[in-house]
Amino acid sequence: MKKLFFILTFISLFDAFSFTSDIQKKYIKGNLQDKTSAVKEASGSDAQELTKKGLAFILENSEALGQDRDLSALAVACLFKLPKDKSSLETSFPEINKDLISIFNLFEDETVRIGVLDKFETTCALNGSENFTGLLNKYLNEAGEKNRNSAVTGKVITCLKTAGNTESFSIMYKNWKNNSFPEFKNETEKALIALSSKHITETIKIISSSKIREIRDFFELINKSDEISKDFKAEIAENALSVTIHNTEDISADMTDSISLQLQTLQTISDANWTRAAGLAVRFFSLAKEEYEKSILQEAQFIQVIGCITKLSSPDTAQSLSAYLAEMNSKTEKNNIPAQNVVLAVIKSLGALGDKSAFDNLLYVTYLNYPEAVKNAARDSLAKLKW
Repeated sequence: MKKLFFILTFISLFDAFSFTSDIQKKYIKGNLQDKTSAVKEASGSDAQELTKKGLAFILENSEALGQDRDLSALAVACLFKLPKDKSSLETSFPEINKDLISIFNLFEDETVRIGVLDKFETTCALNGSENFTGLLNKYLNEAGEKNRNSAVTGKVITCLKTAGNTESFSIMYKNWKNNSFPEFKNETEKALIALSSKHITETIKIISSSKIREIRDFFELINKSDEISKDFKAEIAENALSVTIHNTEDISADMTDSISLQLQTLQTISDANWTRAAGLAVRFFSLAKEEYEKSILQEAQFIQVIGCITKLSSPDTAQSLSAYLAEMNSKTEKNNIPAQNVVLAVIKSLGALGDKSAFDNLLYVTYLNYPEAVKNAARDSLAKLKW
């Protein structure tokens, strides 16, 4: 009896291990079209098994079959049947990124390549993803006229938004600056913005080595994005403002780009209350004052500068504004009264800062030949000083 039980158990186990489902038989016996159909129809464990077999078949026979349409169809079917969650992929397909790279390189068919890229959005967190990113960098860097408007190119750009590295950032910036892919301008901008926030060191290097107009255009792109934090924008603004200060030794009338960049970056720093750049902002005030006196900076723009540095409220701000008020008082003594709105902006800022070092210059305003509105503003600011 025991012997019979052992034989029956052995036969049962043999049947279990040797069982081949009908769908697997269809795959094994069939031609390329049958194999593709079997992969599409498979479910559960059959789907996983046939996907493995299909991928292995493709990689083994693609060189012999070349750009075969039926082989492409099998590749697409296998890509669709791959597990959708990272855990299953990692467990059942440990070399998946390596296989995806091979399939991308083997096929020129756009549908196959886009299928590969769709799957990479899931596998980019798994082993081997850095090699895949390298492949996408190479593709985008070498994309010629043939691939300029290809849907694959647009998908590569989108993938690099998530999986890009420092090299991806440099490539994306170059292509954005040169408008290399006008059909995918929106995708390129989104990818560049995302990569900028992930690779701030490289972003700052770009700013420090670029021309003013290029910095302005790049900063405007970053500054208008809702996907980037105020702090990141302020840090970029700080570096961009520093460049404009150092690049404006010879003030000329043709400074449209520089003025635009100066005001945008200062406003961004002020809006974010980025006090780390308060000292830089005060240094810029000296330059802005010179630009205003040479009629390069308009009155309203200069008042904007005064408001921004006041909001940042550094200890040096009150001293700089008080010193400027002293200059305007000297001019008023000689009946060369400065623009009323500028004087008022300085006086009100000194009141808001409340630094008692401004006392003498504010008091002197009340004795000079200023309009009554200016004198009243000075009295109000005197009352706000902190003692």
